[in-house]
This record gives sequence, C-alpha cells and structure tokens, in this order.
Amino acid sequence: MSDVAFACEIAEDRRHAAIVASGREQDGDRVVVDLVWYEHPRGAVMRLLALYEKHDPVATVIDPRSQAATLLRPLAEAGVIVTQPATADVAVAHGEFLDLVGDGQLAHLDQPALTAAVRAGQQRALAGAQAWERRVPVDQSPLVAATLACWAFRRWQELATPGAWTL
Repeated sequence: MSDVAFACEIAEDRRHAAIVASGREQDGDRVVVDLVWYEHPRGAVMRLLALYEKHDPVATVIDPRSQAATLLRPLAEAGVIVTQPATADVAVAHGEFLDLVGDGQLAHLDQPALTAAVRAGQQRALAGAQAWERRVPVDQSPLVAATLACWAFRRWQELATPGAWTL
C-alpha cells in the first residue's frame, strides 16, 4: 500500500489498542485493511507518531466519542493531525464497510485479533443507522479501527480522484 489511512481504537477494558492501516491492493482492485499494531494503549501515541512520520498518511482517525479519545490531546501535542469523525460518519463508515465485505471488495490479512473481532461482531443502532457494538466479550477495537481506516481512505480517494464528485 502506498497511500494509506490509519485509525486507532482502544478496547473497552483498555488492555489493548488497535491501529489499522487501510489502502488499496497493488493491483488497485480491493481495499485492504492491515492490523499494524495491537498492544497496550500506553504505547499507542508513540506508535501512531512513528507511523505518521514514516508514511505521511492521507488520514489518521480517532472517534472522539470512543475509548481512544484519550489519545487526542497527546497526539495533537506530538503534531499528529487527527480526523475526528462525527456520529453520522461512524454510521456511514459501518455501512460502507459492510458493503465492501458483501461486494468482495475488502481484503484483510487474516490476523487473529481482527479475525476474532469480525467473527464476534454485533451491531447497534446509531444515528438512524448502525455501528459496531463495542461491548461484546471479544475485543472489537481491531474491527472498529478497520472500519474507520477504510472510511478515511475511501473519503480521501474520492476527493483525490478528479471528477469523483460531479453530478
């Protein structure tokens, strides 16, 4: 992946933080998600900063109404520009993620924490639509981060493609 978006989410029990990258496959067909870091949240700011400096991502996303909101101030202090999706954006991200899966347009690397989150995934009502239920027995942070990273990457890609918004 050359152009990439990152998203971070912290588990409900705060034992893990997941950072997921999203981009396009080398052949340009499917959107790819890659769980690039899954460890204790205390290292999340440094890891995001390192990824930000190394990859110059199209976006770094954190939901300001999630457990990961505690990372917003230290990331800002470190100079990382963070995209904070609105509630409606989180609902759209969820629907688009499901559409990518349903259309066979999403690839992932079969990483155990992400695969477990997907298998245990449940939905909840949000803003007239749905989003991932974060309070389930299996840590959902990899799935939530993957969903937000896809959303950010696809938004950037639409904006970067000439004529993408013509009516």
